[in-house]
Amino acid sequence: MNERLAQVARELADAASAPPGPDGRRRLPVIQPRDAAGLVAVMHDQLDAAIDRREVAAAQQRMTIACKRGCNACCTTPVVVGEHEALAVAEWLRDPEHAPVRAAYEAAYPGWRAALGPLVEQIVEAGASDQARAAAGAAFRARHAMCPFNHGGDCTIYPVRPALCRKAHALWTHQKCADDIGEIDYFAFAEVEDTYAAQDGMRGALHAALRPGHALELLAKAVKRRLDAPSAGRNDPCVCGSGLKFKKCCGA
Repeated sequence: MNERLAQVARELADAASAPPGPDGRRRLPVIQPRDAAGLVAVMHDQLDAAIDRREVAAAQQRMTIACKRGCNACCTTPVVVGEHEALAVAEWLRDPEHAPVRAAYEAAYPGWRAALGPLVEQIVEAGASDQARAAAGAAFRARHAMCPFNHGGDCTIYPVRPALCRKAHALWTHQKCADDIGEIDYFAFAEVEDTYAAQDGMRGALHAALRPGHALELLAKAVKRRLDAPSAGRNDPCVCGSGLKFKKCCGA
């Protein structure tokens, strides 16, 4: 991690852990999109390193982790993300080099949205309740609701895919995922779960700083919102919702 990102991470962590003010709210620093995307990349690299070690450990025990790039059996599972991961994907898609990926996603998005219908909101509105889990299960079983970032069986945003997609796995075969039969076997590897858990505070702080007062969203919907955000004049309120003028925030 470079010094700038390290400083941003320290300031954000300090603000997130500080006592709330008289109004019960914490004052979080304004996070620039490039810094948020950079911190997401650092966290993903940390998680990927642990995942690589998980695969080595599994192989040493003569176990095969079936999930590889191109396997898409779990890509009908709705992925809930914070604003930081949605931002990282949206910024990646804005790169002219990735224009074909963005076009394919935007063409597929209406069909994905229509296939899930009200489940898109129900999954996040219900939080971690049984209702949310039931909604997520219903979305997973709707096999026709393939992630709009998946084309031809391949994840088109693989380099910037969310942490939840990175750490998901199945042992031996992905056929149980595809057929939804029997229990899926997993390889318990503490380092992966510990790394993910250790990043939880930073994930929460980034989301709160980037989109205060808003709940998490499904990845595809959150990215669409960011890509469709209206442009702002230099003296207009920033489109990220920080409350600052655009020239002092995302336009800096």
